[in-house]
Amino acid sequence: MYPGYQPKPDDVFHAVGYTTRDISDNTHFHLHGISDRLRMENENLWRQLGPLVQAMQSGQVKREFVEVLSVDPFLGNYEMPYTGPNQEMFLSIEYLSDAAFRLCREYGIRHPAVIEKVKRADIPGNHGITLRTVHYSRI
Repeated sequence: MYPGYQPKPDDVFHAVGYTTRDISDNTHFHLHGISDRLRMENENLWRQLGPLVQAMQSGQVKREFVEVLSVDPFLGNYEMPYTGPNQEMFLSIEYLSDAAFRLCREYGIRHPAVIEKVKRADIPGNHGITLRTVHYSRI
């Protein structure tokens, strides 16, 4: 884990469902682009400011934790928490933290419509971790 990372049961996530069509259109893989973008941005800041933890401690940058959790029918008991449009089954549900959701908008990363906002405590226990990282940005 990351120092200072304290997940809370009331952290808010945005549930997004991917159908067979979304998977075949590669819509699902657009979300994975956020990881590369965060790495590049953090690296660029490091080149400009040096170690980012020190830059945070000196008030030059802020840090936020970015998470994407996932549930698919191949994990756990195969039950999906939502039904897709026209009763179609979702093949994957991704839960984007507020930070991940905001960064997707900023970076132009498209995803299907949000099904609902949920608290971390309400995400099924059989979820996997698609992304868990930190994002630094100038203050």
